[in-house]
Amino acid sequence: MDRIAPGHHLYEGPDGSWRHSSPDGRFTRIRGPQELLTAAQRFAYGTDGEQTDPALDSEHGRALLDALAERGALTTAQQPPVPRVLSVHIEGDNPITHAVVALLPPTARVTTGPVDENIVRTADVVVCCAGWLPDAHWQRVDAWCALHSTAWHRCHAEGLRFVLGPMSVPGRTVSYTDTRGRLLAAADLPDELAAYWAHLAEDDQPPVPWPGAATAAVLAGLLVEDVLRWHESGAPAGRDVQLVVDASTATVDRHRVLPLPVTMPAGAAR
Repeated sequence: MDRIAPGHHLYEGPDGSWRHSSPDGRFTRIRGPQELLTAAQRFAYGTDGEQTDPALDSEHGRALLDALAERGALTTAQQPPVPRVLSVHIEGDNPITHAVVALLPPTARVTTGPVDENIVRTADVVVCCAGWLPDAHWQRVDAWCALHSTAWHRCHAEGLRFVLGPMSVPGRTVSYTDTRGRLLAAADLPDELAAYWAHLAEDDQPPVPWPGAATAAVLAGLLVEDVLRWHESGAPAGRDVQLVVDASTATVDRHRVLPLPVTMPAGAAR
């Protein structure tokens, strides 16, 4: 049965005419008999239960519902399928990983600890919340996930900010290899950036400025939303998008990441 689509509204304005508002902020005036528009609103909002007002079975009523459907205002309500149990492995022991564990649904199978190839082979998705960027380790994780078709997400500290993703789904979204390659290509001094990443792998590092509970919950919520959306639909909420979160300025910057060009071996092209 058709119902109002998420983010859409159908309502009577202060001047007595009716409007449809869409999630992108567009407003459309709707002309028609008051009784018919009221019946359409009750039907779309589900306040009539399983009953349909007879007025909507008329020629004008069907035309009104068809017009709303064409604009995306109505969607067919379907019983969602029961998803299989989600297996999540979380790497890291810090406020963000603790918040991720707390936000995952109780039906998920959650394990924690270091990531190796066996972990990647058995998990549906891996979430790595690191301190300073563990570039070499994440290159290994990326290769394991590509080999075993395991999705993975990540978060790390960068100065006083935290960088999230993009979440990698092998064969569907950008990988960590793509992301680091794009960062190096965009850097003014790529050799210096690579040397900095190598330096971060050394043991003697200053402490990570971990966020407070509120910011950790926000970061964890963004990670978990990607994971759950991927589990339900096959694609994360922020597909091929890296987020840089700065709690001191309450800003979130979005950076689109493109896959690296595929290099063909010499002689492969004819």
